[in-house]
Amino acid sequence: MANITQRIRTGAQLGVAKRGVDLALGSAAMAPILITGVLVWVLPQAGGVSLAILAVMWSGALLSFFAGVRRGLSFSEQGGARVSELTTMLWLFGAGMLTLIFESPLIGMVGFASLAVLDGLAARRLQAPSYFQRFRPAQMLVAMLGLALILAREV
Repeated sequence: MANITQRIRTGAQLGVAKRGVDLALGSAAMAPILITGVLVWVLPQAGGVSLAILAVMWSGALLSFFAGVRRGLSFSEQGGARVSELTTMLWLFGAGMLTLIFESPLIGMVGFASLAVLDGLAARRLQAPSYFQRFRPAQMLVAMLGLALILAREV
């Protein structure tokens, strides 16, 4: 275990070896939300509503997943988790749960927006992989666009 701690000094060192796979999976995870956002405008009302609910549930699950990813990053760092990392993890988990409980695209959008900002900041502070500075905002923008389309259709 000491060897791992010596090799990984910051979160920025994580994700370098498999970055292409990470980018592909991260992008694929957002696709259902954006596709659903478009479909709710095309499908008859009943089908669109069902898909919208599934997309919002997927969003809540993703936010909760990202909370776990955030927590997992801190396990590999020397000195363990910082208060800011734990706070971010709790916020993301809470946003995910609230999105699920209230089936709210708006709460999901707020969660994704905060993730775009917080992971960008974490990458600059070397608490997350450096490519998060550019990837997370773009990734979260896709999810937010899909949820915005769903929200606009509901109004």
